[in-house]
Amino acid sequence: MQKHFIIEMLGIKDKHVDVWDMTSEPDKFYVELYTKVKTQKCPFCKEKTKRVHSYRNQQIQGPIVSNKPVKISLRKRRYLCVNCRHTFYEKLQMVDRYQRCTSSIQTTALTYTAVGSFTTAAQLTGMSSNRLLRIFDRRDMKTKKVLPRAIAIDEFKGDAGGERFQTVIADIEHKEIIDVLPDRKVDTIKRYLKSCDTSNVEIVVMDLSRSFKQAVQKALGDPLIIADRFHFMRQVYWALDSVRREVQHDLEKNERIRMKRSKKLLWKSQYKLTDEQKEKVNQLLQIHPRLKEAYELKNKLDQWFKESDKITATQGFEECLSAMKASNIEAFHKVMKTFKRWRQEILQSFMYPFNNGYIEGVNNTIKVAKRMSYGIKDFKRLKKKILWRQEVRRALA
Repeated sequence: MQKHFIIEMLGIKDKHVDVWDMTSEPDKFYVELYTKVKTQKCPFCKEKTKRVHSYRNQQIQGPIVSNKPVKISLRKRRYLCVNCRHTFYEKLQMVDRYQRCTSSIQTTALTYTAVGSFTTAAQLTGMSSNRLLRIFDRRDMKTKKVLPRAIAIDEFKGDAGGERFQTVIADIEHKEIIDVLPDRKVDTIKRYLKSCDTSNVEIVVMDLSRSFKQAVQKALGDPLIIADRFHFMRQVYWALDSVRREVQHDLEKNERIRMKRSKKLLWKSQYKLTDEQKEKVNQLLQIHPRLKEAYELKNKLDQWFKESDKITATQGFEECLSAMKASNIEAFHKVMKTFKRWRQEILQSFMYPFNNGYIEGVNNTIKVAKRMSYGIKDFKRLKKKILWRQEVRRALA
């Protein structure tokens, strides 16, 4: 019973491995294992044999039990093939070839890397960081080459492989990361799309990036491109904020501080303001007519954004463009030009229920993982970590 418990505790699946002895020392557990004679298939001629040639004691790292590492000494058998006279070691599930730690420890450590840093995962399993990195780098993460009907493209600041930004391709219908690209250049994205089977791709969601749009059109022809709702509306809030900063610059110290601290209040939707907040907003708008004009434009665009549907969006869009054109505020003229340039893509966001919400969430988890690891400079390792985290989460779901 005790031997069976030790075998289970060590995560050993081989039926012919048994416990010879176990001792407990102040700083570690020491377990001696041995293998029983078992018919083996020769890897050279495929004939079966039970002839033992020699023995070898292999030192293996085990798991951490009661905050003490387990050191394993395994007495392995080397077999002799009576047909071809070659010798070979028996195959074991508990430890891979050329490895010095059990397979169960490797699996546990790799699972920890999906939710934490490599250093933390190594510390929790009692192995060195370099060993864990070697094990992780050997893994082959496969990516899909047949793209789905609706994909999303977005960038994130990865600082890996000598590039500041990397690109994520995601399936927004099934909420799945498809691939991670080393940079956000047009040629890189175009090359990737052309290397995949894109016959099913009908919809592409993106932010207001010219390079993304150019790459998609060159690689896919004329797909349905949808501008992400968050990205085109933040242009409006940035325009309002630029006016706030201009007005704030000419104010006295106390008023300047008050204006600076009112950024979130001015950004807040008019539908969510309390009576007290409405009074504070009115006081701020009395400071300068340009601020009042910018705030009214923001509210008009916000109303169009929240109340329009696929039937009324076009008419409201044209009215907003006219209002921005009639304004004397340069920041909103820039917004107008951006909206005109992305007119079709913006209006399509009201007609189809797709946005970059999922991929923005992915970007946040990537930033957290990168921060926990104090940065991952190797792009291949960063890509594997992103895809591995998704695979582990899917397996644990």
